[in-house]
Amino acid sequence: MKSKTIEFFKQIASIPRESGNEEQIAQYLCEFAKKRNLYYECDNYNNVLIKKKTCNKEPIILQAHTDMVCEKEISKSFCFKTQGIEIIEENGYLKANGTTLGADNGIGVAQILAILDSDILCNIEAVFTVSEETSMIGAMKFDTNKLEGKKLLSLDGFEENTIITESACFYDIVLKSSHCFKENESNLYKIELTGMPGGHSGFEIDKNCGNSSIELAKLLKQIQDIKLSSFIGGTKFNVIPANAQARFYTSMPIKQIQKICKQTQLKLQKQYPKIQIEVKKQEEEKKVLSKEQSAIFLQTIINFPHGVIHKNLRQEVTTSINLGAVDLEKQEMKVGMRSSKKEEEMSCINLIKKFSKESKLEFSILSSQPGFSSNQTSNLIQELIKAHPKEDFKVPVVIKAVHITVELGFFKEKIPELQIAIIAPNIQGAHTVRECVDVASIEKVDKWLLKFLST
Repeated sequence: MKSKTIEFFKQIASIPRESGNEEQIAQYLCEFAKKRNLYYECDNYNNVLIKKKTCNKEPIILQAHTDMVCEKEISKSFCFKTQGIEIIEENGYLKANGTTLGADNGIGVAQILAILDSDILCNIEAVFTVSEETSMIGAMKFDTNKLEGKKLLSLDGFEENTIITESACFYDIVLKSSHCFKENESNLYKIELTGMPGGHSGFEIDKNCGNSSIELAKLLKQIQDIKLSSFIGGTKFNVIPANAQARFYTSMPIKQIQKICKQTQLKLQKQYPKIQIEVKKQEEEKKVLSKEQSAIFLQTIINFPHGVIHKNLRQEVTTSINLGAVDLEKQEMKVGMRSSKKEEEMSCINLIKKFSKESKLEFSILSSQPGFSSNQTSNLIQELIKAHPKEDFKVPVVIKAVHITVELGFFKEKIPELQIAIIAPNIQGAHTVRECVDVASIEKVDKWLLKFLST
């Protein structure tokens, strides 16, 4: 099944499928089912359901999401709305040319298609949902009355040899400021900070990724008489930002600014070797913040409680906050908050509310997605353990909770008796241009999935 999974993934990768733009991938899935005489449905949200029943076994629900996080290198010219991903196979990994790969969760979609295209005896209900990386409206609106199965196996994970039985909830939080702009009267500069690691705000929040917005704010605080015209860092609630830029006025000579930038770059390169900081003169702009307002804005970014908030006794992250995006022009901060503990969840929400009040920011929750927890003694988990191909993985299977947020909480709310688990191959650097997937790992998980469905 290795070649089939990768073949299907390459087909999927050629289709633009940024969150909210899933119509083409939905059409592809419907055509796939139609050509194989399989039952299929596509709803008004572009969720797709495909059923294959070639035996009288208990139905198994296989689930993956069709959308992907779209990030690219700053210098790369690329349109995610019209272009497919350029895949490179190198040193046993699939990766993309200057963009995110979309292995999260395109590999999961491809693995399900490979099963549906096989001749194994099975009773499968394949659910392909949309907008998992943003609103999760696909899972939220999916009609579970169309499902008979009471066991759901998702392929939306990141680690091979692992059965995920618990995930965190997620809140999309928006903080709005109300700074006043005025006419400028000084020299305009543009500064860009690039090359920080960035990362998945759940899976990599404790991996020393830093935060480009916070680091740029710290740098700008060193420039005298600074008056900000713009400040942009990051793009999404659930992505740790790797790049940030700002335009500003100051009476400080450019050579002195360049000296500050060089000193900051050398200091940060000890932690983030690829970081680059560049400053240039710009054409005049009319509107800026005052020195006082600029200082308040920068200090607000510096003080923001980004990162790990709580860990459990095993030192696993249970609650975190991600300063995902900052846009001074929109006067908006996009914050992603995750927690797998109810008491910590409420405490963390209150922490952000307190910060907002002290910083004179307007707090609002745009949306939220529930976490899930499965009984580790359930039939589904035990069947996955039994099917685990120890001869391939060489080590015992790991059962764990993770700090990512997936759609399964919505399915669990709609079908309380549903048994849930997640398996997946090794995917590294999800939500960043470093994203890659281990080809050998795909093969091992394919074998595990096939063995599970064949028992």
